[in-house]
Amino acid sequence: MSAKVITRRGFVAAGVAGAALAASGATLAGCAAGPATEKAYVADVVNTQCTVCPNQCGYAAYVVDGNIDKVVGNAADPHAAGTLCARGFGMATAAASADRVESPLRRTEDGRYEAVSWDEALGQIGRTLADIRQDAGGSALAAITDGTSTAQWYVRRLMSALGSPNVYENATTASVSVASGLAQATGFTAYEVDYARAKMVVILGASTVEVPSPGAVAALEEARAAGAQVVMVDSRLAASGSLATEWLPVRPGTELALVLAVARGLLERGLGAEAPLADLDQWRAVLSDYTPAWAAEICGLGADVIETLTADLAQAAPAACIDLSWMALFGGSYGNTGELARAAALVNTLLGCWNVPGGAYLAAPVAAWADLSVSPLPVEAADVTAEVYALAWDGAAPQALRLAHEGSIRGLLLVDANVAAEYPDPDYVREALERCTLSVAVTPEMTETARCCQFVLPEKLWSESDQLPAVTGAVHPVLNLSSAVIEPVVPEARSVAEIVSGLAQGADVADAFNFSVADAAAEMCEACGCTYAGAAAVGTSSLASLTAENLVWPTASGKVECASAACEAAGYSATPTWVEPTVAPDALGFGYYRLTTGNQAPQTTTKTANGAPLAAIAEQYGLDGLWMNAAAAEAAGIAEGDKVVIENEYASAPVRVHVTELIEPTALYLASHYGVEDDEQQQADGLGIRQARFVPFALERGYGAPLLQETMVTVRKAGA
Repeated sequence: MSAKVITRRGFVAAGVAGAALAASGATLAGCAAGPATEKAYVADVVNTQCTVCPNQCGYAAYVVDGNIDKVVGNAADPHAAGTLCARGFGMATAAASADRVESPLRRTEDGRYEAVSWDEALGQIGRTLADIRQDAGGSALAAITDGTSTAQWYVRRLMSALGSPNVYENATTASVSVASGLAQATGFTAYEVDYARAKMVVILGASTVEVPSPGAVAALEEARAAGAQVVMVDSRLAASGSLATEWLPVRPGTELALVLAVARGLLERGLGAEAPLADLDQWRAVLSDYTPAWAAEICGLGADVIETLTADLAQAAPAACIDLSWMALFGGSYGNTGELARAAALVNTLLGCWNVPGGAYLAAPVAAWADLSVSPLPVEAADVTAEVYALAWDGAAPQALRLAHEGSIRGLLLVDANVAAEYPDPDYVREALERCTLSVAVTPEMTETARCCQFVLPEKLWSESDQLPAVTGAVHPVLNLSSAVIEPVVPEARSVAEIVSGLAQGADVADAFNFSVADAAAEMCEACGCTYAGAAAVGTSSLASLTAENLVWPTASGKVECASAACEAAGYSATPTWVEPTVAPDALGFGYYRLTTGNQAPQTTTKTANGAPLAAIAEQYGLDGLWMNAAAAEAAGIAEGDKVVIENEYASAPVRVHVTELIEPTALYLASHYGVEDDEQQQADGLGIRQARFVPFALERGYGAPLLQETMVTVRKAGA
């Protein structure tokens, strides 16, 4: 692995504006800030939004001679803050990828793919959807999308028209336990930290610098400049370390113990007396055993460190909070992540930080959208994943795949969801897709998931079609609207809206789509107090934030709930208590390590792995390698840059190692984006190995999230 040191500014300048984009052949000369040019610049400017992740940042695309020449983040968008993350810049070149699917494909009996017409593909798929519904009911159909606004809205309406509630967001699969734990306590599924005005933030198992939100990074920089405490709690010193005042290197999967001890200490200091908490005395009694000394032994921190952390939080309240990762890949995806989220929500309530300056703002749902004429139709059937994973907010996508493997889900639609690459045990997922009566991949490129499906439908990218608006943000909520920027590069490609409407016609439910994207977008804009024309003109429209005074808790008690009957029914304690991670290195003996994973600044899952500029950045800086603690490496005879072999009972693979003091000794780290296994994705071919290969197909009890970090491996020097 390269030994180059990357600062955040150096990374953006060198990685995006320089060698990486040049090596890729990308044309986005204006991706990053640089000196003004002297020549006249003439371009058509279109307000649009990025769809690399659910943040869907708003930005302006500058089009010259029919091609995107540069992109500029919308200053009014709280996530973009006038720029874009590396992924947003890099994926702006995706339309010109040489690896795009050029026509609808159908798999033949011998496993090859043949080109078919759109009429034939949509007709056959639609008839099969209708047949499955007639034979086995709507619950035998399911869909997984990337979670972006148009895909999720259109697919959910199609499935509801077919009598199926089984629609899941691939983008939030890893964070479903966080969302669900928060919902059990507060009724909300997400919150956003007001970094800029915070006095103290404890970033719990997350790397804010590596999530796709330049605005969050800028706000965190502002907080640091104002003297805020930024404490990073993680087994690895990720990029957020550049903005942290302190790093607490906990053993991976033990963050819950730390939070429980902090909760006990805050109550001892009198916090929470006026907090809107139901059943607080019940939780207080449970917390009596969770002393700093107890937590220190579990976490690997000093008891004095935990005492100091608690005292500092109490002093900084209410402009202080615990921050959880929205992607949940750092500090998440353990067997106790849902309970960690519940406990963190209760600690934040003790701190009094909800929807106050410097605290944490709960995202207000756009309730009016549920009543629109274009909204998904009501469905009587229950989500098929709820029987086993009753705590999962909005369902558990991995359980849907398990049901497909078992045969009860027979039809599966996947929109930009590369489940065969990103979920645990890719071979198991591949078998699940191949056992379906019908499996359809809607994708711009032939991914590992597409390779398993019976039909592959070529999709237009965000830049090639109009999209539905998205509401994002909580501290400063906005509505972003995306318009088509360029003509389709692939003539045969169709938008998600066009594809779904065609499937509805083939399935004889065409009446569900007697509106256009513009019609639906107009209704959604008007429900938020905007006009469609006005929203399109500015791209990003500000909305009213939810203040502490008008905050209503959507729970049964009307308060934040310390006790949950649903959690108790799922086998947990009614109030959050200590839950062990599923596996531990010590239980297996010397030489075993926990293989952790997570995001990086230029990558998000595998959606960006085949992007030429982003692959170039990863290759240039060796981001696809393995992190290993220096003392552990020395004991194993491993040095910086050595090729090592990671292995366990599920997989074995060689990779370059990065030896560092900046990771806890029992942990290894391998990014989750690499190891592309389809040779038609040429840009990412040969880049890194697949972390998911080492992980069994197992889900968190009750919550349904994949246990991406509950896997143990050994490491040896290659050839040893």
